[in-house]
Amino acid sequence: MSKIKIYPLHIGTISRHKDSFTFKLGYGEKIDVPILVWYLEAAGKKILIDTGGCDPEDPQLKPWVSPYTRPAEQELPHVLQKKFGLKPDDIDIVLISHMHWDHVCGNDLFPNAQFIVQEKELESARNPIPILSPIYVKRFIDNFPYTTVNGDKEIVEGVSVVFTPGHSEGFQGVLIEAENNRYFLAGDNIALYDSLKHTPPWPSGLYINFRDYYDSLHKIQKLEATILPGHDMLVLEKEYYN
Repeated sequence: MSKIKIYPLHIGTISRHKDSFTFKLGYGEKIDVPILVWYLEAAGKKILIDTGGCDPEDPQLKPWVSPYTRPAEQELPHVLQKKFGLKPDDIDIVLISHMHWDHVCGNDLFPNAQFIVQEKELESARNPIPILSPIYVKRFIDNFPYTTVNGDKEIVEGVSVVFTPGHSEGFQGVLIEAENNRYFLAGDNIALYDSLKHTPPWPSGLYINFRDYYDSLHKIQKLEATILPGHDMLVLEKEYYN
């Protein structure tokens, strides 16, 4: 296995009812969850998975995304500089799990990066289901230089995207062959560790198609990887995963 270390970065906090992340479980229970960006280096490339949310005071988004906070020390450029001595210009590749607001709103910070997303995800973001349209940010969908892929694909040695529709139509997780383990960044398909108490893992409260979702959950299980959820504070208890 390659000597990859996977760093979870805390880029803001949202407060939601728990059943937003575990379908019909935890109804009425309010929880705080992190907006996570992941950083790793592999095959000589500096790679991010997602870029976080927009300005919490953005007047267009605020009615839809509150409660949401992001203090200055959690701004993504600040975190990258403090932890790794990196500037936004240093990032080579950004893997976009899906096109929801809390995963793409930092895209314009990285002028030199190649942005990789599933073609199906980009198509659905450009023509969203009407009730879901507020969670997409048009300026990060139209006229943005994405590289699209179709299905599972190795991006660099040790890092592959895995097509896992469910939470969104073109969702992709990231499979990483790290130094001591194989990890799967499941993103919002498996947002909390609580989902892993069930077999197959319990789906999110926000979904597109349950048949696709369950096919993806079974596919994830067959990867035989350690699953890292997409919105769980417990992920942040370790500085990195290897």
